Amino acid sequence: MELKLENNLRHQLLPVEGVAAVVEASIQEAPKASHQNPLLKNQLSGEALQVVRQRANLLDKATKLHVTPYMLTDKIKALPYHRLLDIKMETGTGKTYVYTRTMFELHKRCGFNKFIIAVPTLPIKAGTASFLTEPEVKRHFQNVCDYNAEIELCLLEPQKQSKKGRQNMPSAVGRFFFGNHHVKNKIYVLLLNTQLLTNGKLLTRDDYDQMLGEFHLPVDAIANTKPVLIIDEPHRVERSGKSYAALIENFHPQLVLRYGATFPDLSVGKGKNKHTVKDYQELIYDLNAADSFNQGLIKGVAKEHLELPGGKKAEKKVKLLSVVKGDNAHLRLTSADHASKTFTLHVGENLGMLDNDLDGVTVEAISKNGISLSNGQVKLTGEEFFPDQYGVSYQEGMIELALMRHFETERENFCREGLPIKTLALFFIDNIESFRGPEGKNDGWLRKKFVDILTARVKKELARQNTSEYAAYLQATLDNIDASCAGYFSKDNNDSDENIAKEVKTILHGKKQLLSFTTEEGKPNVLRFLFSKWTLKEGWDNPNVFTICKLRSSGSEISKLQEVGRGLRLPVDSAGNRISDSAFMLNYIVDFTEKDFANKLVAEINGDLGTDQRSPLTITESDIILVAEKRQMDVNKFFIELMTEGYVDFARNIVPEKLDDLQNKYPEFKDIIRGVDTKRIRDRNQTPKDKVHIRKARFEELRDLWAQLNRKYILYFDKEIDLKIEAALPALIQDKHVFALQTVESSRKILEFENNMAVAKEASHAELTLVNHHYAYNEFLKRAARNTNIPVHLLHHAICEAVKNGYSLTDEMFNEGSLTRLAVAVDDWKCEQLVGLVRYKQANYKVKETKLTNADGTVKDEVVKAYIGNKFIAGNPPQSYLYDAYAYDSGLELQNIQTEIEEVVVYGKIPSHSICIPTVASSNYSPDFMYVVKKTDGTKELHVVIETKAYDKESNIAPDEETKISCAEEFFKEMTANGYTVHFRKQINSTGVKTIINELVMQDS
Repeated sequence: MELKLENNLRHQLLPVEGVAAVVEASIQEAPKASHQNPLLKNQLSGEALQVVRQRANLLDKATKLHVTPYMLTDKIKALPYHRLLDIKMETGTGKTYVYTRTMFELHKRCGFNKFIIAVPTLPIKAGTASFLTEPEVKRHFQNVCDYNAEIELCLLEPQKQSKKGRQNMPSAVGRFFFGNHHVKNKIYVLLLNTQLLTNGKLLTRDDYDQMLGEFHLPVDAIANTKPVLIIDEPHRVERSGKSYAALIENFHPQLVLRYGATFPDLSVGKGKNKHTVKDYQELIYDLNAADSFNQGLIKGVAKEHLELPGGKKAEKKVKLLSVVKGDNAHLRLTSADHASKTFTLHVGENLGMLDNDLDGVTVEAISKNGISLSNGQVKLTGEEFFPDQYGVSYQEGMIELALMRHFETERENFCREGLPIKTLALFFIDNIESFRGPEGKNDGWLRKKFVDILTARVKKELARQNTSEYAAYLQATLDNIDASCAGYFSKDNNDSDENIAKEVKTILHGKKQLLSFTTEEGKPNVLRFLFSKWTLKEGWDNPNVFTICKLRSSGSEISKLQEVGRGLRLPVDSAGNRISDSAFMLNYIVDFTEKDFANKLVAEINGDLGTDQRSPLTITESDIILVAEKRQMDVNKFFIELMTEGYVDFARNIVPEKLDDLQNKYPEFKDIIRGVDTKRIRDRNQTPKDKVHIRKARFEELRDLWAQLNRKYILYFDKEIDLKIEAALPALIQDKHVFALQTVESSRKILEFENNMAVAKEASHAELTLVNHHYAYNEFLKRAARNTNIPVHLLHHAICEAVKNGYSLTDEMFNEGSLTRLAVAVDDWKCEQLVGLVRYKQANYKVKETKLTNADGTVKDEVVKAYIGNKFIAGNPPQSYLYDAYAYDSGLELQNIQTEIEEVVVYGKIPSHSICIPTVASSNYSPDFMYVVKKTDGTKELHVVIETKAYDKESNIAPDEETKISCAEEFFKEMTANGYTVHFRKQINSTGVKTIINELVMQDS
């Protein structure tokens, strides 16, 4: 199979034509020597630059983003003079093809034949060399594009030094220098990685065995050719860095062409005026991520992560880092916010010290490869698992999910109309030994587990209805399952194992082999699952990667577009034809610590759309006038409305968290603000207002009420409750279908575009069945008793009764999901049956620290804003309000905060989860508002607690919410009986808080 290159893609022809047009208009004179390029004028043609930018619809943006001399550091200004053109192209859109074709075009139109390509890494160098020497590439440019020329690649590599005498001159340098423009069909390209200049003296030493013309030093000879320098991945070769300086100072290029998806930042200004700008010197083409996605030039992205069994949100995972046989094991607990803590455990010690959910699970043995746990699980070095009693392997769940998505995609691609598409999946791992094995024999535990899971999945796919061709391919996979996966890791380069060497060669250099359905021997080629440790990043790509699964973290906050870049290219079919007429998606599987990946990717894409580097979230006076006219409003009144609603401040800066609301209410702004996403734009000089201050004088007015509300009460039931539960429980188990096999669910988001703005939309989730992940029966009963407050003997009796009545039950059903369903069923039953039968009793215990007070009773300075509300508007609340800012959860709550009532001494929102009123359900309850009110004669205070429900009718309140409110009514009755009167009221939209207060004042007068 040969890869077919396309000749007429507009997004690739535009930058080629743009560079060629500017260079052609800027030529000063013909070459002065046969080994030199033509000479350029001191300045590139301004007229040509303007025409090229107009053609690329880039004139305004290029002007705004142009880096002026005052922005440059002294170090950059001190570099030898060189002309510079910047070409921005998103990953996967054919950047290497574009700069290769540009060399051919400059040779054809202008006579240039000496080019240097500088890349930052060895993988990029290998990928570039492979492309430039590919026979199909040669045929494409000669025959299809009709350039009648070919590239002579001068690949610069490190060379061994002689111990004595003079060194051998690098042959690549000699061929490059002596290349003659009289040979009309040759383009000489010197390809090097920047480390060859910055580390060592390969090109700067003077003890070589021959001269290049009149030059002793290779760099002087290269510079004398008047080369054009092409820099790939400019964000890795910053102008202020050592590599860029070495390239310019040694090669003295006439022209530098920078091609990349990402350009470096420049720090500009000092002190308060310091900010960063993108380093665009002369931008002539900009194919950004949004345009690439919009135009279907690359695949879309569907991010997905696993949640915990039973529908719980994943928040933590445990990883076995290392072991010392018979002595200790090192484990790391990681939470969703990336915080981590490391523990050392010995045989017999409880994993409960890591997390309460592991309480009762102990380390029974420590081998050289892992640990055995008391719940029957064995965890191997490098393995991750959920912190629960049965320790579901996180990697296993992610592999299951990745394979499910892979085979969904593979089935579509194989059975499509036209030629089939070979579908590949890429897995990133962090422990090479887990794949290669402790002795490098390709027998690591992760590889074995992957093969087991893959075998089960292929058998499941074979059981489905398949075409005869796809069934044969699946059967071939099953027959040669070990050959379906391969790995490449940096240390493999030194491995002598023949099989590993074959894997590495295929992955690194056998792109066509990976894309083919048959081997060279004509047998089915089932290899399509690739494993690496971030080694396959920039420089390696395969257009048919449709699934990337990160079984490891990327380690740092790197570009999300770079992370998905390995899988963004559009695929090719079995004949090598690029397919661009379908909506392809890249499945991107991450763990729960990156559950916001889709939003971050959206923000990065949209953040690239802003045409003004300084303030993309600022609207102008002209913008306001334009929208006001469209809405037929007075401009001043419209601006006041925008400020009053909290959408903008006085300087016309959009409040970031209000951007979506602004665009929804005033859609006219969508075309003005375009695709900038709120999460991408932030002011680094300002910290988010994530806390609100407590007005201490106001707090003193309600200190007594707050203290009483924070006293602890115990919930107890009438004695006949046990009999009711015992009678109802067997039917409850059957009717609610409590017991079932364990499943885990994924959370999936797909990247889409609306009004030129990237959005992450929820998509169909997957449910996967897990086996061998259940509790022992006695452990299940203990946990069920803790979760439901029902004695073990009653639970056991109910399960036995259900089975006697024909209920089907297996050991596998005693799992976390069944436990969750049982707790929910019992809670629902309690809410229906036990309201009115509950009692409260004050406990002999006082809380020391609260959300508003310290342990010593002093009032805190501030409280986390999220505890008060998840919405925020600017302004100063009334003086009698407890806090200095508006934070609220609903419009009704905001209305209450803004309502000033003469009789109210002080009022405030009750921080969430601070007053924990126990209810008949398993959850506690906390009301919304607290008020201290003076009677009309001013002699007595009323204490009022209000629960707001933003419904128009009381009948709209959900049953479980009504249950909690009923429990709260009983709670405050008990508090009143104990000598402290609190009036508890329920409020809906149709009832103003002033009405409630007035009624209470009248009743008590």
